[in-house]
Amino acid sequence: MGRGKPWTDAENQLLLEMVNEGLTPREIFESGKFPDRTQDSIRVQIQRLGGGSFVQTKHTAIVQTIEPDQNTLTVEDIVRHFTSAFKQICALQEVDKLTLERFRIIFQAAKDYLPLFKTYEKWDEVDKRLNEIEEMLQQLQAQRKTTQCQSPP
Repeated sequence: MGRGKPWTDAENQLLLEMVNEGLTPREIFESGKFPDRTQDSIRVQIQRLGGGSFVQTKHTAIVQTIEPDQNTLTVEDIVRHFTSAFKQICALQEVDKLTLERFRIIFQAAKDYLPLFKTYEKWDEVDKRLNEIEEMLQQLQAQRKTTQCQSPP
């Protein structure tokens, strides 16, 4: 049995209306329409009323999507740069330490670029799949609202 004050019929009615609008217990709590209730008590009361069950979630950080650089080098570009640098170093009669270090950096970057590029392509595929899932979720939510509106009170 609950430890707080009993829920009134008016509170229950408002609570169910908000649930039917698609609000989560957190959103209902944050609305301020139940000032003497905790988020957990709102969730429990919704379950008691048969208004649905909710998955507990943790706070998440919202981060902006990082757009791919329009000047991203292709694998062919990297091979061309690598070949050019290799030809230059082979053409030199003498190589000082600074020039050698610059070429080492170029060769290391070329070696590391392909795995990074493949990973980027995988991320791009994951991003596309997430967009598809979000669209399906929106369709399901729209169908749910339509079904709830059509069912008798």
